[in-house]
Amino acid sequence: MSEKWETVTKTKPAASKGKANGTKVSKKQEAKIYTMEDVLPASSVENMYQAAFNPTPASPKKDKKETNGTAKPKPKSTEKKVEKPKIPSTLAQAVKENLRVEDLKNLLESSQVRFPDSPLLWLRDVAAYLNLKLVTQPPTEGDILGGEPSTALTANMKKVINVMLQKSSDSMKETFFETCVANTAHDLSKGMCVTGWRILTQLLAETNPTLVTAHINRYIELRNSYQNRPVVGLSILWSTGQAGNKSLHSGIKVWLEIMLPVITMKHYTKYVVDYLAGLLAAHNITKNTVLNKPVMDIPNFLTVQDTVFIVSTQVNKDCAKTLKDLYPGLRAIAVAGCKNHELFPELLERLGNLSMPDQVVDTLDLLATCLTATPAALVHWHKAYTSHLPQSGQLLQYLDTNWARVKPALDVPEFHETIEAFEDYNQSVINKEGLALASQGCTSLAGKMSTPGMPWFPWKTLSFLLLISTAAIINLDCQKHGNFSKSSTGQFLRDIGQYDRVLTGYQVVVDRSKEGKQWVDTNVPVYAEHARRVGGPYYEVAQTKAGEAWALMILGYGKLELAVKAGVVKVEGWVPGAQEQINRVGQAVVKGGQVMWLRTQQGALTLQQGAVDLVNGDVDWVAVKANAVARAQIVQGQLVAAFNYVQGQVNQLVK
Repeated sequence: MSEKWETVTKTKPAASKGKANGTKVSKKQEAKIYTMEDVLPASSVENMYQAAFNPTPASPKKDKKETNGTAKPKPKSTEKKVEKPKIPSTLAQAVKENLRVEDLKNLLESSQVRFPDSPLLWLRDVAAYLNLKLVTQPPTEGDILGGEPSTALTANMKKVINVMLQKSSDSMKETFFETCVANTAHDLSKGMCVTGWRILTQLLAETNPTLVTAHINRYIELRNSYQNRPVVGLSILWSTGQAGNKSLHSGIKVWLEIMLPVITMKHYTKYVVDYLAGLLAAHNITKNTVLNKPVMDIPNFLTVQDTVFIVSTQVNKDCAKTLKDLYPGLRAIAVAGCKNHELFPELLERLGNLSMPDQVVDTLDLLATCLTATPAALVHWHKAYTSHLPQSGQLLQYLDTNWARVKPALDVPEFHETIEAFEDYNQSVINKEGLALASQGCTSLAGKMSTPGMPWFPWKTLSFLLLISTAAIINLDCQKHGNFSKSSTGQFLRDIGQYDRVLTGYQVVVDRSKEGKQWVDTNVPVYAEHARRVGGPYYEVAQTKAGEAWALMILGYGKLELAVKAGVVKVEGWVPGAQEQINRVGQAVVKGGQVMWLRTQQGALTLQQGAVDLVNGDVDWVAVKANAVARAQIVQGQLVAAFNYVQGQVNQLVK
């Protein structure tokens, strides 16, 4: 390059042109052209030529990078394995590897020393510590009711946490539980571990199940805010549902108010049904379970019934089937034997609006159970019969169909009177909806109900005969020995120490009888005369009417006799010889009755003779049994002979 500045002029293109045309350049300008060897060092030029014509040797730059300590692939992978710790796969493994009772105790002591008046901070520190130490891969899912994650802790760990929880007041425990549920939802929405919050939730619910039901509306609001995020929403259901692990009533309340409203949402249906199954199984609830008090009120039970029979048609078929299988046990604890008489009018009112056949049958069964469980239900039916005739007709038909099951409780006079009252009303109205069904049900039930009558064995008659026989035996005993004191009966009473008491009672009865007879003889004529004087003409009218009634009865009997004779004459005209045959039958019946009466008298005399012999001592006590059996056989034979004779005579005449 030139050491001086050069001025650029317009003649320069011309010079360039001349150069291009072969014009010679000055020596000074030729000196300015340099070669690569003149500019670069000799080593660089040599390296360049070697790279171009002999590329096999390794590049110095590459060797330099290797000498600078660049890590090789295998050492890299080995170093990563060492640095990354292995995450436990189960909660039990995480507790065993990462959790120590001493660390948990020291953490609580430190937190309580730093914040002695802030129990909520103790809770947060414990939850944060457990969340950090109990991370698993995959994340742990808690059991529906009880179980993990709290069961993974040792007994000493639970004791340390429970001591901390019990130091707080009831209001603070409610705050604890609400904080656990809210933070479970919040942290889970961010993908964080919530095992610590779940453990604290379970421990709180085990000791105080009512913590959930105390502020249940807050948990309903929290569920509503997260229900479109199924993972978080299910965690809220799980947390609140832990109250049912120790308390059936709290679990049912949570299921009714928090879980049941979301049963139609497909992400929640299975959990809601599974929770109910777990709750009933945990408390050993079956269809035969009877509680002293229902676990829910009547409106909630009606909601459950609608859910089982109507709403279940809108959910998964398997879940709907499981729900219907669980319904008998749930109904058993919901109505508690139908002892609440207010249930009857509620069910009868809605019976006419039901459309599902299974629900109609279930409602009728509940109504029948109410009638058998409490008499007050019968009173409600009396009042509602006229205004709910179609529903009453359905119930009557159901009772008629299932009479064998309800008969022991309903075959009583009160229910008989109810059916008679219903029949009277049915006869007084026409063209009313449900009248035909109700009338048919009343008639069928009236025919199945038992009617008052004599029992199969004549206890009263035999008791009366036994009393008379005893009195006769005692009388014969007294006549034989002269008086009661010397009789065998009196001697027996002395032996057992009851003679004076019986004699005193007998004397009292005799005295009172004499006094009663004297009172009747003295006062009855006076009262009769007073009635005649006060009644005046009315007394005479009554006497006259009584005479007329007697005369009318005699006249009616005479007319009946004439009518019978006229009928017999007419029958004789139709069938010649019928009158004679009827007369012969009548005579045979009379004769047979007389023979039977004679046979009966003979049997009675035989029994009387046996009694006399027994009193007189003519019969040995050892032979009493044999003689009694023999005489009983004689009486039986005489009665059978008399019956056979009458039966033979009647059969011969009828032929």
